[in-house]
Amino acid sequence: MGVQVCIIDRAMAISPLSKAVGIQPRSLEILQMSGLIDQFMERGLPMTDYSIFIGAKKVAERHIFPARSASHYEVGLLLEQSISCTILAEELDKMGVQVDRGWELLDTKVVDENGHTFVETILRRPLSDEKVMAEEKKVVGEVGPLVDNVDREYETQTVRSEYLVAADGARSTVRHKLNIEFPGRTRTQRVMMWDGTFECDDIDMARFARLMVEGDEMEPDEDISKTLQDLTADEFEKVVNGCIAPAKLKIKKTDWLTVFRVNERRADHVVHKNRIFLAGDAAHIQSPSGGQGMNTGLQDVHSLAWKLALVINKVAPAALLETYQEREATGDRAVEVATEMLDFERDAGFITMIKNRIFYSLMHVAIPLMEASGFEDKATMIGVRYHESALNKAHPTQATPAAQFQVGVRAQDGSLHPLQAVIVGTQYSASTRLHELIAGIGRFYILVFTSDMLHSGTSTANAAAIKGVSTTTAKALERNIEDYLSIWRSKWPYGSDIQDGHNDKDLFKIHVIAGSAVLDDSKESMDGHNISIKALADKRIGDGRVYMDDRKSLHKKYGFSGSRGAGGIIVIRPDSYIGYRVQGAGEQAWKDVQDYFNSILTK
Repeated sequence: MGVQVCIIDRAMAISPLSKAVGIQPRSLEILQMSGLIDQFMERGLPMTDYSIFIGAKKVAERHIFPARSASHYEVGLLLEQSISCTILAEELDKMGVQVDRGWELLDTKVVDENGHTFVETILRRPLSDEKVMAEEKKVVGEVGPLVDNVDREYETQTVRSEYLVAADGARSTVRHKLNIEFPGRTRTQRVMMWDGTFECDDIDMARFARLMVEGDEMEPDEDISKTLQDLTADEFEKVVNGCIAPAKLKIKKTDWLTVFRVNERRADHVVHKNRIFLAGDAAHIQSPSGGQGMNTGLQDVHSLAWKLALVINKVAPAALLETYQEREATGDRAVEVATEMLDFERDAGFITMIKNRIFYSLMHVAIPLMEASGFEDKATMIGVRYHESALNKAHPTQATPAAQFQVGVRAQDGSLHPLQAVIVGTQYSASTRLHELIAGIGRFYILVFTSDMLHSGTSTANAAAIKGVSTTTAKALERNIEDYLSIWRSKWPYGSDIQDGHNDKDLFKIHVIAGSAVLDDSKESMDGHNISIKALADKRIGDGRVYMDDRKSLHKKYGFSGSRGAGGIIVIRPDSYIGYRVQGAGEQAWKDVQDYFNSILTK
């Protein structure tokens, strides 16, 4: 988005360890918006189903995410973190951005000098030729500060920057140096995790497998680092065979083997003096159960990046960055979901230890309970939402809609057809998804739902029937789109170099979604109704082109009536969450939307 960045990493290369391996549907949507989805889908393995075994007995097989997840991506993507990082590094390289490797952050602080505030950071790297940080066995999930290597000599460098994003993991040096508390708990159970390939006489083997075994309670004086140092693949194999007997497993290749205690914590705050921001494991850490960690971290920086870009490009005031605090609740959610899933697994294991045959008979009850509790839906992260704030504003006078339509929820997807395609009878071959129309980086998308206001002969009747709401006609809508787009793009020009095929640098894109419309080229109405509909149909994508919601499903998903309704306007934030909504699509509604932009962007 046209922002100059410096990225440092203390490691000299991308870790070859698999680490986080599951990418959730909401993260796949973000990769689509960023133009990276094809690279990830080509290298990953879509997960559509999972099987549950008790010992060697398969007791259930389920679709990994229910259809009600409401995402185009009703799968999880199995992809080792090493490959995910490689894809991102390749994209950075195309942009001319190199990761400065071998440098680690030693200290950082916010400085106020002559009225100007900035971040001052001290970096260092070893002077020796061997600049690779030791790949010692590390206990996953530790939250204490990194231990200094006193045997090395270093060169140091002081860097001044406008902002700093600390994505430096659970042992975050930034978090420790700023004395930001990391409250929560450390579980006392010992957990082992292994990745690799295996053979098993009774259980089907995936292309890539991860096994996680929860062990016994740790001894009070146990050194978890020593436990990890002594753990071997042979010993892990014995533990697994003890769990799945009478089946027998033989490890063929080990890619990663670790032991850890589960930490469940969230940083006391993620915004420091509006200059330093915590993201990922530096801000929250939880059990690997449910695949919440990496996915929540990815969504952290997706939420932060566009806000930083707008502020740095002087499109938005610095106060916009304070809204990154909305991610604190999502950090709590990630911890809660992972804890809930881990506890469910523990409870199931306890039942099986009592009597396997009881659990077999209860599986038809346990699985529906798991679905009813929302495990799968929660894991997709589609349901993440933000509360009302300076960025997510409810209308000051209109009634609050039902929860699923309120500000702060993710923009739902659905099928649309360009109006011209409907006229010539090719609507199905020309269909598109709404999420394809709001793909791109760092833009506001304004969705105008018109119900049947663009239908000749009905707009006047509808206007009379709907009271207290600003209604519209095709002619008025065409004028308002042109006027307000001109005002917004002139007042808030976008200075980025982004090139993603959506008419490039414009910060504002408008899409019209009609429940019904009539375009009759054989005659022209006196008020220019048909002329205006044709003009909307012929507009460029993002400049107010009209699309048909012929089944009224998208109107319903956004809380508007598809027939004999006033419609409404939805403002989609650059991260595809609803920032503002207003009932009606007439002149007053457009003024309300402008007031919203005036409140969050520069004056």
